Amino acid sequence: MPIVGPKLGARFEVGKDLSPLFPYLNASLPAAKYYSGPPRLQFVFEKVLCTLYSQEIIAAAFYDEESARCFGDRLLKYLNETYEKQHAIKPDYKTVEQLSPMDIYQLLPQTNCGKCGQESCLAFAAFLSKSQVTPDECPGFSEPIARKAVYPIFNKEGKLVSTVELNIPEQADQMSVPENLLTKRELEVLRLLAKGMSNPEIAESLSISHHTVKSHVTHIYDKLGVNDRALAAVWASLHKLI
Repeated sequence: MPIVGPKLGARFEVGKDLSPLFPYLNASLPAAKYYSGPPRLQFVFEKVLCTLYSQEIIAAAFYDEESARCFGDRLLKYLNETYEKQHAIKPDYKTVEQLSPMDIYQLLPQTNCGKCGQESCLAFAAFLSKSQVTPDECPGFSEPIARKAVYPIFNKEGKLVSTVELNIPEQADQMSVPENLLTKRELEVLRLLAKGMSNPEIAESLSISHHTVKSHVTHIYDKLGVNDRALAAVWASLHKLI
């Protein structure tokens, strides 16, 4: 008799929001894919393809309900273990956009030259949409006009509340603070602001008045060309001040 392979898919509901855990799983699981819209994480666990959404898990494929149930127990145990040790994991907030092969095909030279090792540009686009090849394998792939980085914004409890996406210059890792852009006191205020401290907390830490802190913050915004604390914190992070 022929061996029948696994055919059943499974859906597991969870009682809490899993999305804050996605960056830590993204950093821990090989070849994980973190999508932003809607937020979800796709990865392979024990040779089973899984997709985590905020409050549910989709996994496939299984031989029967019992094997699916046992797998679900092991996966939830792994998720709980990751949650417990997340303080020791550097989170990876990098997300990927799931483009269709036809979207990617528009970026290719469309010559079917075969230099990428595929039979056609459309075949290469199909493989790239599944992350089975990389753009640099096509010698005619369009050059990017910008590169982006996603920075996390945390609340005072350390919970991720939002992200900020910025275009990053090619030499971003070599950027330094322009000389004399900020005064010594403004740099001190900026560092504390970037740590999530409120104006009264900054005033108490630096032994200055709340009014003086407010004035410094206004000057910092003007000099950096930003209009809120989150963007000021991102600027500080980008220039390695925190």
